[in-house]
Amino acid sequence: MAGFAQTTINKLNQVYERWLPKLPAEVNVRNVLIFSVLALLCIGSIMVASASMPYAERMHENAFHYVLRHGISIVVALIAAVIAYRVPLNTWFNNTFFLWIVTIALLAAVVLVGTEVNGSKRWIRVAGFTLQASEVAKVMMAIFTADYVVRRAEEVRNNIKGLIRLAVIMAVTVGLVIAEPDLGATVVIALTMLGVFFLAGAPLIQFGIAFGAIIAAFVFLVVFEPYRFERLMSFSNPWNDPLGVGYQLSNALMAFGRGEWAGVGLGHSIQKMSYLPEAHTDFMLAVLGEEFGFLGIFVVLSLSFAMLIACIKIGHRALKNQYLRAGYLAYGISIIFLLQIMVNAGMNMGMLPTKGLTLPFISYGGSSLIMCAVMVSLILKIEASTHEINPSREESSF
Repeated sequence: MAGFAQTTINKLNQVYERWLPKLPAEVNVRNVLIFSVLALLCIGSIMVASASMPYAERMHENAFHYVLRHGISIVVALIAAVIAYRVPLNTWFNNTFFLWIVTIALLAAVVLVGTEVNGSKRWIRVAGFTLQASEVAKVMMAIFTADYVVRRAEEVRNNIKGLIRLAVIMAVTVGLVIAEPDLGATVVIALTMLGVFFLAGAPLIQFGIAFGAIIAAFVFLVVFEPYRFERLMSFSNPWNDPLGVGYQLSNALMAFGRGEWAGVGLGHSIQKMSYLPEAHTDFMLAVLGEEFGFLGIFVVLSLSFAMLIACIKIGHRALKNQYLRAGYLAYGISIIFLLQIMVNAGMNMGMLPTKGLTLPFISYGGSSLIMCAVMVSLILKIEASTHEINPSREESSF
């Protein structure tokens, strides 16, 4: 199965290289990634302003409340990205255990002293701003797993110990995330770790056991938690209770319906006028669909997948040049982006149950924006560091 995944990636790479000579020299994978991210960030900033102003005026008596906070988040994200880029990749990989301990400490702090919003403790309040620890955990666990599958390569490929060790780390981490509770982040972290484990050459039987355990845990968490079960059932037909559990999704679908092909125009959305709750966060895509229609959705998803393909391409080249940790980290980040894009778009369009996952660089959310910027910075660092074949065999001191 891991071989099949690598074969698929190799085929995509062949298509890319076949068309590459026909493109201008400026159209390279690094520039495509930077352009896609900047374009998404610009579109996201415009949509945050459009979608949040009515809500901000009503809640804070300042229409620019969320616009200003989003601007501050962009500045902090740029600073965090620059710092992350300046840190050598080996510094991240040689301190994975410390990074994991910091992650666990943040998640435990959220459970113990976190700020509760709508029944969930997902944020730590710091100097008037909030930090969502699960967003940090996504990146840290991608780094940890990328180092783990190389450092324990023999066990990962040939021994059940490789799965058991990783499963213990995963269980402790996602256990704290579930305690918040944050099922969306739990799924992203678990599938990212499992995906990198699979791509590193884990036996099919071990992958099947781990995947089955994750599915069983997901079913248990949904079935035995009434509000999650109601949410799961409501997405199949939100019109059964459009004023109750199906309220958010039914209004999102109406927003898409009003947008049709070209949308009603920037700022002319009706659903953001208190009909679609907090439309500037997880349901930003619905407002974008109402104001810019199918064409707007097509542009945003095209840019998102261009960013994703660039990340995969950079990871593929890193592995090809024997930078194993860097390659698996790029794949892990790609999985995070893929899951967030697919789940957010799916729940907005009624194809998946409602989950609290943002659309990268589009939705409002400081922690998500900062960590997405850090992930892109890490990808750019990998791209800059893996042009030549690795002259030395990778090892870890841990």
